[in-house]
Amino acid sequence: MTTSQLTNPTSSNVNESGIPVKIQFRHMAESKKVTWLVNQMMQRFTKFPIPGASAHVTVDETHHKEKTGIFQVKMKLTVPGEKLYTAQSSEKTGMHDGVYSALADVFDSVERQLIRRHDKRKRRARKSIEQAA
Repeated sequence: MTTSQLTNPTSSNVNESGIPVKIQFRHMAESKKVTWLVNQMMQRFTKFPIPGASAHVTVDETHHKEKTGIFQVKMKLTVPGEKLYTAQSSEKTGMHDGVYSALADVFDSVERQLIRRHDKRKRRARKSIEQAA
């Protein structure tokens, strides 16, 4: 089990979203390309104000001894004082580039959850302003 940990926000290796991310590779060698892609996808979250958040991404290759392995990608986004945002996806090797497709699915799912969170907060703020007026 290989873990790539990027936790120093001032480091050039950390994504521009400012969210520290821990990337864990299971049953496979660490991939710089996957690490780079995760950091690129984390930039999607720059539009959401999430102070104190941290992310954990696990990339797992099951049945890795066979030609038809399955990549499982899981992501946990922790926001202090709120619920845990999670997503997971599985793709077969060779199906739409396997791990890249699974990563895209996971980040899409977490982004949808954050959009709902952001919209809910906007509605609450608007409602409280209307009640105060």
